[in-house]
Amino acid sequence: MARDLLASTADDSLAVRILDILRRRRLLAMGTFAAVLAAAVAFAIYLPDIYQGQALVLIERPIDENIVRATDSAPGELESRLHIIKQEILSRDRALELIKRFNLYPKLMRAADADGALNQMRTDVEVNPSGPEQVSGKVKTVSFTLKYMGDSAKTAADVTNAIASFYVQQNESMRSQSALGTLQFLRQQLAEAKGALDRQDSAITQFTSKYTGQLPQQVGINLATLERMNTQLRLNGEQQLRLIEQREKLAEGLQDPTNIARAENPDATPEMLERLKQLDKLKGDLAQLQTKFTSKHPDVVRLQEQITDLEQQQKQDEASLDKKQRALQAAAAASTAAADDAKAPRRQTIASLDDQLAKLKEEEQAIRTTIASFEQRLEGAPEREQEFALVTRDRQVAKDLYDNMLKRYDEAQLAASVETDRQGERFRVLESALPPEGPTGPNRFRLMLMGILLALAAAVGMVLTAEQFDASFHGVDELREFTSVPVLVSIPPIGPMPLKRRLLTGLATVSALAMIALIAAASAYVAHGNEQLARLIGRAG
Repeated sequence: MARDLLASTADDSLAVRILDILRRRRLLAMGTFAAVLAAAVAFAIYLPDIYQGQALVLIERPIDENIVRATDSAPGELESRLHIIKQEILSRDRALELIKRFNLYPKLMRAADADGALNQMRTDVEVNPSGPEQVSGKVKTVSFTLKYMGDSAKTAADVTNAIASFYVQQNESMRSQSALGTLQFLRQQLAEAKGALDRQDSAITQFTSKYTGQLPQQVGINLATLERMNTQLRLNGEQQLRLIEQREKLAEGLQDPTNIARAENPDATPEMLERLKQLDKLKGDLAQLQTKFTSKHPDVVRLQEQITDLEQQQKQDEASLDKKQRALQAAAAASTAAADDAKAPRRQTIASLDDQLAKLKEEEQAIRTTIASFEQRLEGAPEREQEFALVTRDRQVAKDLYDNMLKRYDEAQLAASVETDRQGERFRVLESALPPEGPTGPNRFRLMLMGILLALAAAVGMVLTAEQFDASFHGVDELREFTSVPVLVSIPPIGPMPLKRRLLTGLATVSALAMIALIAAASAYVAHGNEQLARLIGRAG
């Protein structure tokens, strides 16, 4: 059954119990401790040395960024560029070139494990930005450290310096290509923005040509012109009235007094006029009677006779008047011929007035047409204003884009000039890698210390395990705890150890020593030349 190994009895303390267990299991504890310690010591001793080359690269900015804005001055761009250069260095072709150049990872290369060598190199190369400074509220990296772990001090230094040189060259190439590429891109964008601006200018020109006089900025001019046209129309009307009055006065002076007298019948006597009225009255009465009576009715006959008499008298009156009128016309013709010469200037004046009136009417018609045109312009002004606002807004957007692209293009030109003249941001190896005086790893003292702790833990574990599975009794107290039968006497071993037991003990000791040696040899075999394991432990420690 399971027992509490460290439980003390009534007669023994915990310390006595522990010492008793160690006394019984001392050989097991010592063997386990020795085996684990031997393996740890052999492992620490036979691990190969790892050397680390380190170079410090300074990031120089000869020209203030506030004066010349770099084309790649975005936050984090430097770190991104460092990462890109690292990826280029560790690309398959370049990494294999370095491996063959410096004869790196010979075991892996002899085993035709190029992928393993590439992966190992990618693990051994480190790039650590350092030395941040605060510039304009932004953290700027002013230097970075290159590290490479190799199996020899000279190789580590040479590989590190080669990588640092590649960083310097590649940075110059990348910045120059980036500046020129950005310049080319911005040149294309600027041309597109210029084309868009030209199209908007052409659209505005077409709009202003199509709606000349209807533009929003011409509303005030149109209102002033309309007011002026109305004033001209009013003055034209007043001038026409004055000319008409003058013509009427002149025309009255040319009127024939003979015709006026004849139209008014100045020679007709009152008796003639009375007979005319009486004749008209009788004809009306006759018409009424004829509607009631026949033509033989006495009243009808009487009225017909009266009408006949009056008509005969009227004919006589008309003959007399006609004779008088012919006489008057002859006299008027004679007087008209004499007065024509006196009225000729007045007729010329009237003709001149007629010409002026005709011209004024033509002018009036032209003014009214112009007024209608300007009124139409003013009515369409709100719609034209909206359309013009859209056109000008699109043009302003195109102009802003063009100005922005032009500014960026100028900056890109300056930045490209700075990069081509090698006055931009550049890398300079401030501290080249030197062969390290001693190995970087592994830390053998730490490994041995950890081996001692592991050996102690293994020994304690083996002792506790052996005690846990041991069902024998090692004392009277254990037997009494197990059974209620009284223990009468305890007889210790008497006499020397039997030969067989001594032989078994010696054989076990020799076997244990051989096992310890075998474990140490196996640990040394695993550790010897295992650079990958040494690098892993070196980075961890």
